[in-house]
Amino acid sequence: MNTNDITITLTESQHELLNDVLLHAVEAYQVVAPYDSGMYDLPMDNEIIQRYTMLENLREMMIKLMEDRWVKE
Repeated sequence: MNTNDITITLTESQHELLNDVLLHAVEAYQVVAPYDSGMYDLPMDNEIIQRYTMLENLREMMIKLMEDRWVKE
């Protein structure tokens, strides 16, 4: 498998949909995590923590891209 970075082009609607999907995924984790007492004890190199962090980072990247769409030149 080629492990190089990829680039995709999204329409405005696709970008907004992806933002919503990422937001709901982050929110779902935040709703469930407080009830799992062991989640806060997991080490940073745990796969669950790494995936959640990646999810948060993707969400932040999408927010930045959305902000950039509104910047006036």
